[in-house]
Amino acid sequence: MGHKKTITAASLVHDGQPIATQAVPKDFSWLRDSTGSETQTMYFHLDDGCVGFVQIAWAYLALTTTIETNAMFYVPGHPCVFETHNGHHLKVKKDSYEYECKGLSMSWDKDHTKLSVKYTAGKERDPKGVAASFEFVRKSEGYKIGDAKNHIGDGTAAHYFYPAGEVTAKGEIGTTKFESSGVALFIHAHSGNIMPYNVGAEWNMNFFTGHREGAPKEDKDRVTFHILQYRTPDNVGAANCSNAGLTEDGKLKAVFWDTTVEHFDMIKDENGSGYEIPRRVLFTSTGKTVDGKNIKAVFDARPSLRLHDIDVLSEMPYIIRRIVQALITKPFIFERFEESAKISVQVEGEEPYNIVGVAFHEHTLMK
Repeated sequence: MGHKKTITAASLVHDGQPIATQAVPKDFSWLRDSTGSETQTMYFHLDDGCVGFVQIAWAYLALTTTIETNAMFYVPGHPCVFETHNGHHLKVKKDSYEYECKGLSMSWDKDHTKLSVKYTAGKERDPKGVAASFEFVRKSEGYKIGDAKNHIGDGTAAHYFYPAGEVTAKGEIGTTKFESSGVALFIHAHSGNIMPYNVGAEWNMNFFTGHREGAPKEDKDRVTFHILQYRTPDNVGAANCSNAGLTEDGKLKAVFWDTTVEHFDMIKDENGSGYEIPRRVLFTSTGKTVDGKNIKAVFDARPSLRLHDIDVLSEMPYIIRRIVQALITKPFIFERFEESAKISVQVEGEEPYNIVGVAFHEHTLMK
């Protein structure tokens, strides 16, 4: 009997068919259908410099269901705040157009174009915690790679994206209040018939916002770029799975399904994880524009500003932690920020150009 391997969603697309396809509202519905995990996450960059994410996470492991809220907020000049709390029970209504747990609710309108988010989990537990509300209005169509499902051993893992939308936010971090607008990225992730820690041994994610370098002030339309890439464990082939998208002025410009990641300038983490982490990460993404042209994006990233390190085991419920700890020594997530980011873009038949701005980075090690 042969070993189980990874078969990527991109590799299953038949010749002549588009590799990137449109994600529709039903792709963002909760499934909660088997052993595995599921998340609904909004990442944001606000014009006042605030960056972060809010997330509802569901997992079913060892006959135990857990619901968690996770949130991170970084306001320049203030310490980064990360919170994770027990969401107790997940209530899903109206075909997943509305869902909530203790401390976090998300509600789409009937057209699935506007998302209202209310996060209160931090303040409910501690006056120094966070409370915030968001209105996310998507300007781009959603996308997925193939049918979105990467087959990993006997299980699957899928990601669906709304790559850009306008967001307004209002909240309070401890006694610091903020109110601003900006841009956001929304991702639905689902793994089925596979433990979440068996999906990827190493993950790289980023979310960039900026504008074309050298563009006249009046023409500086907002540009976003994001990557979500992971390498499956060695026992299922150590395959590279990736998704990336580029938007201009809120509209989807290109989707990338082949991203290579190279780490450089490795240094030992000073905060006790025991891992070596990169000071420089080179992302090279290839794909197609929405009008069918070949496109390549090179992001030579320097994620130098430490926001937060998440010791995953310490944040898990006891029963789940014991299971995971038997299989993984130290799962860690490293949250970083890049204040002067630059991405080089080459579209077939056009002059190359750069986009400049800021980027949130997330590097996860499940070893």
